[in-house]
Amino acid sequence: MLISLANILLIGLYCVEEVLSIERSADVPCDNLLVGQYTCDTPDIDPITQEISGCAKNGSAKIPCKPLNRILCGGREFNGSTVGFLKDVPCRYTNGYSYMVALALSLFLGWLGIDRFYLGYPAIGLIKLCSFGLCGIGALVDFLLIATQVLLPSDGSNYVIDFYGPRLVHLVVNNDTAY
Repeated sequence: MLISLANILLIGLYCVEEVLSIERSADVPCDNLLVGQYTCDTPDIDPITQEISGCAKNGSAKIPCKPLNRILCGGREFNGSTVGFLKDVPCRYTNGYSYMVALALSLFLGWLGIDRFYLGYPAIGLIKLCSFGLCGIGALVDFLLIATQVLLPSDGSNYVIDFYGPRLVHLVVNNDTAY
């Protein structure tokens, strides 16, 4: 019985050693590392836009990530303090349109269409100006659309909202979400 347990232990150690040597010899690109094999720096928040610095129009920003100590990727071994790759993280692209300003304009001057002029919709703003906010109904509808962040600026950007402010987050269920 003791001999068979010792043999099982030796076989187990041999298998673990083989798996580790296979993993060490595998050269993978650094951006294909698994979660837990690297750490990423905390992104810098731009004080003007209240978003991750360097946020592009496609809704992503690049942050530096460092493979952990003794991780082999990209043909070299890392020590845990060297940047190995830049990771794309999602962000909300903003172009300077303030949520609070748009909401205040809609509340107080929405019947004149000033909110639509501010957001870059001059034709609808002119219609609201000539019809006194479509008799108040258009002003009320626009206030609700801006308050729920359905009506965004015409250039496709998002509002500048405090980083931990009242943001509308669209939830999507796809293959990347867990159940």
